[in-house]
Amino acid sequence: MKKIIYLLLLIQSGFMIAQTETMVTVNGKKVSINPNTLNTANNGLTSESGNIQLGGALIKASTITTTPGFTLAIAGLQAGTTADKIVVTDANGVLKTVPKTSFTGDNLGNHTATANLEMSDKNILNVKNAYIKNEAQFADRNTANTKYFGVFKNAGIFSIWNSNKSVNALSIDETTNNTAFASTISFPDANASKILFLNNNNAARIELTEDWNFGLVAGSTTTANSGQFSWSNYSGTGGVQKELMRLTKTGLGIGTTGPTAALHVKSAADPLRLEGLVETTDPANIALVIGTDGVVKKSLFPQTYTAPSIAPGESYAVTLNADITVATFIVATQNSCDKNAIASFQTYNSVISFLGGQGGNIIYTATVTNDDGYSQRLTANGVAACQDGGDASQFNFSIAKSGSTITITNNGNVARTYTIIQNGM
Repeated sequence: MKKIIYLLLLIQSGFMIAQTETMVTVNGKKVSINPNTLNTANNGLTSESGNIQLGGALIKASTITTTPGFTLAIAGLQAGTTADKIVVTDANGVLKTVPKTSFTGDNLGNHTATANLEMSDKNILNVKNAYIKNEAQFADRNTANTKYFGVFKNAGIFSIWNSNKSVNALSIDETTNNTAFASTISFPDANASKILFLNNNNAARIELTEDWNFGLVAGSTTTANSGQFSWSNYSGTGGVQKELMRLTKTGLGIGTTGPTAALHVKSAADPLRLEGLVETTDPANIALVIGTDGVVKKSLFPQTYTAPSIAPGESYAVTLNADITVATFIVATQNSCDKNAIASFQTYNSVISFLGGQGGNIIYTATVTNDDGYSQRLTANGVAACQDGGDASQFNFSIAKSGSTITITNNGNVARTYTIIQNGM
């Protein structure tokens, strides 16, 4: 009781200007008090039924000073709601309230993190620029897999690092803009688009610079030359792919999956069409022929043979490069007076038939020199004499064929050199 009385006296000190009375404490001490002060309280306190209670308006600025040893705590506070206001202090320590919505969030840029930032399924939205000074590592959703992919830039090279292989799966050089892959690019969806070139002003293309090669390889690495490359499109029946062209170790096949030549074209009709060909005036050009197997080859004909100078009455045997069943032959010679002789023949195996010709300006005549018709004697008697000593018989000769041998006999009076041209039928 003594303590209560002292407390009341302390609270109401300075205000005892009214009537006072003397009271005796339990210890026998006399104390003077003002009974009227027990009925009033202010500045945050309320008097009710002789009791002093918390509650009431402040009538002056009030300060409660705490220290590390004497702190202020309020226990038993009720849970608030998101609509409640937040208590703050101003620069002078005065308590105030502000709406929760006035707080825009924490400025993470003003802090140095000392622990991991747990997002808990939250997103980072509206990022203007994100600067990564070292490496961004992407972990597996399966936490049992500790391997990761890292993204970083070092010495001008932007890389995607595969920690499982300890290698850059992809690298981009900022100087050359070249992209390097250390892995196979696969397209697991068989029905999806593979590589597309879109919005290219000069059409879709793959360009190679000088000293660069573009290789297309397929096949078993354990079998030599087993690779092939195929071109297909959806031209097959029922919307299925149809192979149009195949490149193998043998050659390129168009219309066939098993080329047997460097270029093998197969079609039910008209397998090859060439437009815009021009005629040649070069006699050295070689014609093309097609064998019974369809293979295109250089023509053997015309074949030109030269019989060296043959003395009068002498013969020379020319060995043919090919002995075909039906062929034509042209025999030509010339004297020193620029007079020419030419005669043509047709052969069937070894039978020879004279087709016509002339020596100088005299028509050749031909007679069979034996009954089997194997040889011919040609005469052009009446040719003007020449300064080389040739007389009217100078262009006369005989010709015979036996298998792959043509025999020329000079029936003139001076030596002659003969040119023989063979053509196939």
